[in-house]
Amino acid sequence: MFDGGRRTTIKRIPRQKRSQARFDAVLRTALRLFAARGYESVSMREIAREAKIPIASVYQYFPTKLAIVREMWNRYTSTMSETLAAGIATYMKGDRKDPSGLIGGVIDQMADLQASTPAFIEIWSCVAASIELRTLNVEDTLRNARLIASALQQHNPSADPSALFDRALIAIEMASASTRFALSIPEPHRARTLLSLKHALSLLLEPSSLERRSSVRTRRRNKERTGPSFPKTRS
Repeated sequence: MFDGGRRTTIKRIPRQKRSQARFDAVLRTALRLFAARGYESVSMREIAREAKIPIASVYQYFPTKLAIVREMWNRYTSTMSETLAAGIATYMKGDRKDPSGLIGGVIDQMADLQASTPAFIEIWSCVAASIELRTLNVEDTLRNARLIASALQQHNPSADPSALFDRALIAIEMASASTRFALSIPEPHRARTLLSLKHALSLLLEPSSLERRSSVRTRRRNKERTGPSFPKTRS
């Protein structure tokens, strides 16, 4: 229903102030209409009419309605990537190996952006339903997981790299899904859920637990190779 070739790519990038103003007006109007009535119930012609922009001008930038969603999603993921980069930079400067500061800022930013975007659930639903956008989202998630795992690895060189990446990947998906859920429930449950999420992810990304598990696996493998050991008896 959502995919028909690469029809989510923007045709033109606005350069002049007037063009940028029209471009942004389309996005603002689409967000408002998606939030009020849902993605499926809104047409491109209606977006153009509400934005007071000729429909031909809208199509100069956005070949399809899904292209509007892609631009919204790009802006969201770009902001999250910048937040993550700042968190990683702060984490790398710190003396402690506590990863809570690394992921805490990301969760706060996720919650703030989602709460300030009434149509976020509609946008997310479109991304999840589109093969093209879903693929882009997976690529973004994998890229961010590699950044987190690399930062953790530099602070903890003895940790298992594969395990660090796997946990970073899970952490990103947990953060995304849990913040969306938290915003659907009232206070004080929302705040408590976000706080618990930070705590859970901090534990998940704690490299010392990976080192302990790695050590246990190593001892188990060595025991399997050499056979069981028995305490020495006195002669």
